[in-house]
Amino acid sequence: MSTLHPYQDRKRLKWMGFYLSEHTAQIDSNSLKNNIEINGKNDMSSQEIANVLEEALIKDKSVTIQTNQLVNHSFLPDVIGKIKGYNEEGLFIEESFVAYEEIKHIEICQHHNWFDLD
Repeated sequence: MSTLHPYQDRKRLKWMGFYLSEHTAQIDSNSLKNNIEINGKNDMSSQEIANVLEEALIKDKSVTIQTNQLVNHSFLPDVIGKIKGYNEEGLFIEESFVAYEEIKHIEICQHHNWFDLD
């Protein structure tokens, strides 16, 4: 008579360990990104902001907007994209809404092509 050994699925345990290590690495990566301090850009006047917005709309260019919102003494990441629409309260940049009074700095995005060597 032989003794039966209980089946141990080592592959599943190994996979769960791999999943856990990837999850931990992702959390560490996110915490590093969140700890980056973003410095403020120069404040722009309403007229300067309007000039950049006009150029972006006429030439269908992407913009980079820094808002005046602070979190833990650091500015939020810039909102980047094309202006999809606007109303009397603010702009629709891709999927985001930015109120006019929240705009601290705006500039036209300078896209670099992959084939440019500079």
